[in-house]
Amino acid sequence: MYTVVAEDADESTVAALEELVIKYAPQVLDGVASRTADPGRNRDDPATGTPSPEPSASATAATTASVTAGTEGSDRARSDAEKAKNAKPDELLELINGLLADHKDDGVYAAAFADAMGPEGMMELAYTINQQRQQQTENLPAYDPNDPDAEYVTRWQQTEDAWLSAQATLSICLGTATNSSAWTPQHRTDYAKILSELLADESQSYYMPLGFNLLLRGANRSATNILSHGEPMASAGGVFNKYFLQDLVSAATAHEQTGDGLPAWQSQRMKTPSPEGAVGDWDPMAGILTAMGRQPDAALDFLAPPVDDRATEQTVEVDGTTWEWLKGRDWDSTSFEALTAAIAGASEHRQLTTGTKDERAAWITEQAVVDMAGRKDGLWTDTSRQNAAVVLANSMQEVDESANETENSRKDSAFNGSLPAGWEGYHPDEVKKLLQETLKDDVALQTVSAAAGRYTSLRLDDALDTLPADSDDSEDSGYSSLKAASALIVQKLEPDGRLLGYIQGAAEKGRDDDGEQLDATNQMLLDAFDDGVYSTAATVAGAAGPAWGGTARNIAQSYLVAALQKPVAGASGWSDVQDYGMSEAVRRHFLVEAYVKLDERGLLPAGVYEGVEDKAYTGFDAWMKRDAAGNSYLYAAALLSDPDHMGQFVGWLTDDPDLAGVNLRDGVPAVKAFEAGHDAGGA
Repeated sequence: MYTVVAEDADESTVAALEELVIKYAPQVLDGVASRTADPGRNRDDPATGTPSPEPSASATAATTASVTAGTEGSDRARSDAEKAKNAKPDELLELINGLLADHKDDGVYAAAFADAMGPEGMMELAYTINQQRQQQTENLPAYDPNDPDAEYVTRWQQTEDAWLSAQATLSICLGTATNSSAWTPQHRTDYAKILSELLADESQSYYMPLGFNLLLRGANRSATNILSHGEPMASAGGVFNKYFLQDLVSAATAHEQTGDGLPAWQSQRMKTPSPEGAVGDWDPMAGILTAMGRQPDAALDFLAPPVDDRATEQTVEVDGTTWEWLKGRDWDSTSFEALTAAIAGASEHRQLTTGTKDERAAWITEQAVVDMAGRKDGLWTDTSRQNAAVVLANSMQEVDESANETENSRKDSAFNGSLPAGWEGYHPDEVKKLLQETLKDDVALQTVSAAAGRYTSLRLDDALDTLPADSDDSEDSGYSSLKAASALIVQKLEPDGRLLGYIQGAAEKGRDDDGEQLDATNQMLLDAFDDGVYSTAATVAGAAGPAWGGTARNIAQSYLVAALQKPVAGASGWSDVQDYGMSEAVRRHFLVEAYVKLDERGLLPAGVYEGVEDKAYTGFDAWMKRDAAGNSYLYAAALLSDPDHMGQFVGWLTDDPDLAGVNLRDGVPAVKAFEAGHDAGGA
């Protein structure tokens, strides 16, 4: 049975419909059963009068098996919950990383486990897991008689990873429960209410705020939701139902804004002479905001709600009350990670829609970039930099305008028409300052650079798509189209070079690298830019159109996973930055992009793929490949990863007679623009 509601339906509408389905579904099923026993007239197909077939034996068996599996899952979950309450540390770790991990995505199991533990039990269990992690890593013996060859550092990391994985699993389990059909909307609300009441009750155990935060955030406060150690692509925490988060944040803000004296979590923290962790570890808003970073709808609705829910994209006005309150709160580096996570989540809505989401996302990212740019250095961590990088990457149209000192996104073009709503103001100083801080982190640098590559590549594709088709199939007509496309590419690569240079200059200023480290950073930036450029091939030649906006979290996730698998800067073993210098490397990369774009559109003369006597070039097959139909094409990845291939390519540009007269060989405008952008970004 499916219930279909409008995308923008409010919580009360969704809740009412869910309640109706839950209330009447048993009666509907009973009615189906009775009609099976005594079908009557309604059993016939109303269109044909043909009797409907009886349920097959396999369908009946599948239904029975599903019900049985659900019952068994609930029973197993309740049994596991009882074990968790009484388990010794090693037993607890085995239980959570075993049975609970195996069923953490099962809605029936997760709901039953969360119910059996209860809100208080879940908070206590989250706290216990963290305590065991700290105790076991702090007291790890220097020698393990059962594994005498294992190094201490290795055993320490394995212990740390195992408990962090358990922390993540518990959070994921609760997130699954909040989204499970096994919980009615009312039950979900009641669960959130009890959690909130436990936080506000100072008679409870002092560590309840710690447990609450751990339960919501899991193993870290990253919007990417990637566990930074252990298995690649493992989630760091749960993805919670947006209405569950709304219930929690409503209670937390009401308690803090209307209560007398200190919030309960601060009072609880002062009960212990040596409070554990940072202040932000106790602040419930840190847990909620982290979870919102992984639930963009909840983040946007909390940070940038409309004044009027009935507003359209032309009339929408954002209620800035919540944002003003958040700005005025005290943030340490821990809770600031959570705040940046929520902003990153909201920024995922910077993609063109027919509703008000992209307008509201533009508003909150503009406010946040201005605010974050003014935050002191000591507040920043690698996690908050990565979160902020997601915001900047999703705001590439404004980064581009800052780099090029012009409002490019306001110009009339199909590409600009595909962009989401933009900022109301122009903030080049704040954008530059935030880039200089954010790009100190490798993943942040790669995220922003890859987004810039994708943005500029889509913009160039759009420009090339505006060229008129060949008037005929003659050689002169094809050559005319090639010259027109080449001239357009030279023109359009100039702002692209400026944007790349701006990002590189900001990174160089913020990181203060020099020598080999600077070369490694620049290579990493250039490789990531190429990743973005060549991620757009599917949009070329008749595809659905440019897919821009709201993809930065996925980009950041890919680089985090790559860092876990191979924590080495740069995608390839060869560094053209080190061999040629940055400006020359940029020139060659832009040349490769230009000729690949021409190649994709079939604008290169057939003769360019042939050497002497109209035979295929020999020795070029690594980068001048043939598809299944025997047609030659340029393979960018091979050109960009091998110095011999790049040398062949440069020689081909100079020597092939069919390329004579095509004004792309030097790429000087783009390189000069890159150098100017570097100076501006590093100022």
